[in-house]
Order: sequence, then C-alpha cells, then structure tokens
Amino acid sequence: MSGIGRDASPPAQAPGLALRPQGAARTVNAWYLATFCGALACIVLMTVYGLILVGLHADMIRAESILLGRFGMTVLVAPDDPHLVSFTHRLSSALFFGLTLGVQNAMVCMVVTLPAWLSGRLNRYDAATAVCAGLACTYLIFSGELPVTSVVMGLLCPVFFTGAWAFVLRRCGGTPVNWKRFALFCAFIVSPVMVTVAMGSSFMNVRDAMIAWPILAAVSDFYYDHTLLSADVIKTPAMRTQNVVAVEQEERRIGHSPHGTLWVRAKDPCSVQGARFSVTRDTLPCPAVAVPKDGLPLNLGNRVFEGAQESSDPNRLLRSGLGVFFRLGPMVIMTMLLLSWLALGLERVSRRSLLATAAVATAYVSLFAPLFTGSYLAMQLRRNPAKIIEFAASDTEQKRYIAVATYPGAIGDEALAAMLRDASKRVRVNALVEAGERRNPKCLPLVEENMTDPQLNVRTKACWTLGRIGTGRSLELLRKAARTDPSWYVRDYAYAAAGRMMPETMVVALEE
Repeated sequence: MSGIGRDASPPAQAPGLALRPQGAARTVNAWYLATFCGALACIVLMTVYGLILVGLHADMIRAESILLGRFGMTVLVAPDDPHLVSFTHRLSSALFFGLTLGVQNAMVCMVVTLPAWLSGRLNRYDAATAVCAGLACTYLIFSGELPVTSVVMGLLCPVFFTGAWAFVLRRCGGTPVNWKRFALFCAFIVSPVMVTVAMGSSFMNVRDAMIAWPILAAVSDFYYDHTLLSADVIKTPAMRTQNVVAVEQEERRIGHSPHGTLWVRAKDPCSVQGARFSVTRDTLPCPAVAVPKDGLPLNLGNRVFEGAQESSDPNRLLRSGLGVFFRLGPMVIMTMLLLSWLALGLERVSRRSLLATAAVATAYVSLFAPLFTGSYLAMQLRRNPAKIIEFAASDTEQKRYIAVATYPGAIGDEALAAMLRDASKRVRVNALVEAGERRNPKCLPLVEENMTDPQLNVRTKACWTLGRIGTGRSLELLRKAARTDPSWYVRDYAYAAAGRMMPETMVVALEE
C-alpha cells in the first residue's frame, strides 16, 4: 500500500554510452557511415604522422644532397627542391601513409568496435579492447626513428576512430535495409570487377588505362611525383638510389662500392652531416654498422649494406605494416567494403527512383567498358595469334595496344618503330619495354624522342630502354636526364639506368 500514488521507478539503464538515438533501431547504413567517418579520422591522424616522418627524411635528404654536390656527384634532388621544402609537397607525400596505414588501422578499430555496435552501447569492456587495438596499431606503424611519436599515434588511432564513429551513430538513426535488394546490388557491383579479373585484366592493364585517360593520368603523375619522399622513409640503405656512408679516417680499403655511394672518411664518422649511416671495425658513440677486424676490404661482398639492413633499419616494423596492407588482405577488404557501401547507396536510391538507379548503374558499368573490350580483344588474339600483324597495324588504338601488350615479341621491327611514335601513350610505354628487351641500337633515335614526352611514365620507360641498349649515346642521354628532367622520379630512374652501364661512386676525405 505504501507504493500507491507514487510514480513507478524508471527502468535501470544499461551502463555505458548509448550509440543510437532514443528509440532508433540498429541499421547497417548507419554503421557504414559511422565507419567511413571513423576511417577518415584515422587517415587524418596517420597523414599527420606521415608528415612528421617525411619532414624528418626531407631534412636528411637535403643534408645528403649538400654533401653529394660538394664532392661533384650527381644531385638528384637539390636541397631547395620544392618536394623537400614545400609544406604542400610534404603533405602530398604524407598522404601515402594516411591512405595505407590510416585505412589499415581503421580496419583494426572497426573489428574491435563491432561488439559495441551490436549491443548499442560503449562500456568498460570496449575501453579495454580499445587499448588492445591501440597496441596493434602501434605495432603496425612503429618507427624506430620516432618511437615515442609512434606509440602516441598508435594509441590515439582507436580514440580518433571511436570518437568519430560514436558521434555519427548517436545522431544517425538510419533506415532499415531491404536485404534481398541489397544482396542483388552487391552482386551487380562486384560482378564487373570479377569479370575483368577472370578475363585476364591485370594491374599493368589498369596502369596503362590510367595513362590513357587525362584525369587518371594526372592522378598517376601526382602519385609518382610524391612517392620518392615517402618511399625514403621505408627503404633500407641497399634499396636507396644514393647513399652517403661515413667511415673512419684510417680506413683505406673500401672494396665493393655500389652505384650512387659516396664514402666519406672522417676522424669522427658520427659527426658527418648528411651521412645516412656510419661504419666501424671497432665501436662508435653513434649507431653504426660493425664489420670484422679481418683486414679485408670494408665492403667485401657488400657486407656493409647487408649489415645496414639489420642494424640501420629503424623502420622495418613500419615497412612490414605496409606489407600487411598491400599483401595480406586489408586493401582488398576495404575495397570490397567500399563497393558494398555503393551497393547500399543504390538500394536506398532504388526506393525513390528506379530511373536514377538505372542511370547510376549504367554509369558504373560504363567505367569498365574499356577493360571489357580490351579483355575480349586479348582473348581473341590469344586464341588466334596469327592476328598479331592485323592488330599491330590496326587503325584502332585498342587493338594496337593489345598487340604490343600481349605478344610484343611477335611484332616486327617496322611495326615496333611505328609504335614508338604512336599517338597513344600506353602503346608507346609497352613498345619502349619491348625495344629495351631487344636492345637494338637502331631504336635509339625513337627512344630519344620519348625522353621529352609530357607523361612521366613514358620517360621512365625510355630511361629503362636506354639503359638496356647501352651505347655511349644512351649513357649521355641518361646522365642528362638525371640532372635536368623536371621530375624527381624520372631523374631517379635515369640515374639508376646509367649506373647499370657505368656506376658513379666516390671515396673522399672530409676536412675537419
């Protein structure tokens, strides 16, 4: 009787933070949107992390370039080059880490937040799993050059992801999904991708297609123009095009000297500004590659650079983390998630307008039309290789491309010469590769013409071909390109090709 006239007690709320608006049901489209926003947060965070890393390496390359120029070696990127000093260029290079490590860490966070989405609340258990996710992210991005920064950024990834993810979920109720229609659209979206793969399309076909389309060619150029600075972060010394190595003053016998190596003798190797690493037969107060006191040449059997891969490779975990992204599935999984999100969008559009749905679907399929056609023509040529002459001389660009990309060795010298002057950049790229395989000096004038092409992919393949032809004129052209080409990427390519013909290396003494 004591309870008569009193309001009933409200039901006890489950502990934790609610992830849905009051009364809203759990919906997949809200999860997709929240996950996308969480991934963007991780991408931003990892881009900032990449900006710190590329800034550090830009300063290292600048110091190295000053030393290379001081002693008369080829300087591939000047100390004041915009790619090293411009914030915009550094940020563009840092995007590589944002779009790889950021996406990969977002996937880790996506997995650990799934129980919270299913339950509709964040609780203490989710905080514990977030710490585990932070440790996993730290492992995937760890740099020995910036250990504290790596740990901080790794632990912050789940915080950034969950913050953006929960913010969207709490404000986005979403609408229920028609699962049958969603499955149908998923099959529709994935089918063109699977068909092109089944028909024999490869990464090289995609690369060549990007060269052929102006907008995608600009994206390709942007990537290659900014890849060398970000790549310097993860490369071992043996993988780099140029290295400055500091050695002790009394060291006289260097031994094998890889192309692009400047050996600097100094009383104190640790003090050499611009040296990528030091070498010692005893001990040094700085990180150094140790070689035995055996009286043999310092770099006998390239042991200095092999040792540097073990002892002077602070970013091996970071490199392995990127390897996980590219080789072990995260890139494919994220692509499938994006495609399924597109299918979800089509499912929603179909509720409002079938005409709009048909228009979007048609536009999507049309993107694959060139690959479909190319794959079909390639299948025809494989079934009847005798058509190679017809394809190579065709007025249709796609047939000429299929001929040189499928059976380049079967193309006659005259047809190959015509292809080296073809209006199509992707035809010329593949023709240049074949010319390099043949190593015919008669192709040299045509290859030289391609050294001034606006498309950097054409110029890099021309450099490779010149290195394969291997004449004195080839070397002259490569040395000129290594010093004057407007693209750092092409200069790097030309320098490497020239080094296969006549290595550039030097041993100098640093005045104290």
